[in-house]
Amino acid sequence: MRDDVDGSIEAFDLLSTEVRLDILRALGEAEAAGEEMPVSFTGLQRRVGVEDNGRFNYHLSELTGRLVAKQEEGYELNPPGSNIYQAIVSGAYTADEGTDPVPVEDEHCPYCGAEAAAWYGDSRFHLGCSVCDNLVIRYAIPPASFDREKPESLLRAGGTYIFRDQLSMRQGICPYCAGTVDRDLIEEGGELEEFNERVYSSVAKFVCKRCGWSMHSGVPFAMNIEPAVISFFHDHGIAIFERYPWSIYQYAEDEVLSRDPWRVEVRCRIDDDVLRLVIDEDVTVVETELLAA
Repeated sequence: MRDDVDGSIEAFDLLSTEVRLDILRALGEAEAAGEEMPVSFTGLQRRVGVEDNGRFNYHLSELTGRLVAKQEEGYELNPPGSNIYQAIVSGAYTADEGTDPVPVEDEHCPYCGAEAAAWYGDSRFHLGCSVCDNLVIRYAIPPASFDREKPESLLRAGGTYIFRDQLSMRQGICPYCAGTVDRDLIEEGGELEEFNERVYSSVAKFVCKRCGWSMHSGVPFAMNIEPAVISFFHDHGIAIFERYPWSIYQYAEDEVLSRDPWRVEVRCRIDDDVLRLVIDEDVTVVETELLAA
């Protein structure tokens, strides 16, 4: 672990000057614009705007190898350099500007039934109640992922990031550090008092063992990317990935069948059809059954 820390410190030290960040940005922008790569030394220097050849060459050489690749024709970003450029343009390290709550069409608070609302603050997407102030979802997304002038884009960004990370975490790989993910069920509420999880029979918990990134949700929410669930909804004319991930709540209910071992039943109901799932302590589906309502 110490070697990892030392290596990271060295990498961050490389970014200690504005010129080096400008070099990464210039290379990233050129690639994003579909321009011919790699970029020549002269072309890159012109983009960065540093006239002193010696000064520019020094800073470029410091980046070369670790973050920038030197080719015969010029320079381009290495994958680690691309990661840093992506973090810069995502706004991940800029000041967090929150938004006012916006109503969420056709979504209601699971606690009091009032209209749901979404907002952005503290670098996180929030979905909650416009009346009783209960919180349903809080999840980190970068500020550049939505347009503050278009409130509906916040919902799309929040839903997209949640779906993306669910897919990765359910496969056992952290989407942020590639660490191994632990999956288990916890008692209702568990460590999530602020979310008032009492409306759920139990909570699915996914935690990366390397970086600690976590996702918690009611069990039905954790099932919205399960193949049987996707197929069930598709057969009823509903495309899961064209909707928000929290929309499954209006169709699903859960019940704890046992705690030793853990078994939780989820029933998805559409019209007169019911999909029954049984989930074990690893948040894995162990039984699937179609029932008549």
